[in-house]
Amino acid sequence: MVTAAAAQPAGTQHARVELLSHQETVSLGGNLQAGVHFILEPGWHIYWVNPGDSGQPPVFKWQLPAGFSAGEIQWPRPERMQATPQLADFGYHHEVLLPVTIHAPSSATINSPVEIGVEAKWLICREVCRPEHAQLHLTLAVAASGKEDPRSAPLFARTEKLLPQPMPRGWKASVRSGKDEFVLALDTGKRITKAEFFPLEPGQIDNPAPQKIQPSRSGCRITLKKSDLLLKPITVLRGVLVIPSGAAYRIEAPVRESLQ
Repeated sequence: MVTAAAAQPAGTQHARVELLSHQETVSLGGNLQAGVHFILEPGWHIYWVNPGDSGQPPVFKWQLPAGFSAGEIQWPRPERMQATPQLADFGYHHEVLLPVTIHAPSSATINSPVEIGVEAKWLICREVCRPEHAQLHLTLAVAASGKEDPRSAPLFARTEKLLPQPMPRGWKASVRSGKDEFVLALDTGKRITKAEFFPLEPGQIDNPAPQKIQPSRSGCRITLKKSDLLLKPITVLRGVLVIPSGAAYRIEAPVRESLQ
């Protein structure tokens, strides 16, 4: 029986990174939850899928056995990083796990080892930004069914709670487009007094501008200043809504132009 080989962390100038698996074994024809775990030097940060006004998100290039395939990065809810009134970035301090689903073919051989590799590249910043990279590997056994790895399971469980969820059933979101602002209206069935919206697409809203929230009996309205880079109308505003409880939801709201 082939046993899983522990991943070896890679140290860079300002971070320690490692490739982790949620499962000890790869299941035939199943999905494996893998992820790149970043532990950052205090004061340094990396970026979300939309980095904001500067920076760039991490990029993964996978090396997988024949028949295996990797999905997109699943991005935990970001932090807002605003050192000046003119610039705001979105990203992560301290540590973050960026999960990716890897699909295994049903033709894999039971008890045979498979090596999963990834070349990770990222920009890490404090007062200055530095590009860093690491080549990471993990060897796992193939089994009829997957088995959870107790060493990494708590980290994957914590990260799962930080991943934006679909809007709950019954929620409604729409956007009114004015001359200089978007007004995001949320009907959630209960009053929302605090929330923050992170746009998925760059160049649509003015990231450092304050987001004005007007609570209502059944939700809230959030006024978002338009970006100077937005040169043509948009039909849908996509992003992540984070509320004080820490819950995050994926928002995809149709945009209608205001009547002048």
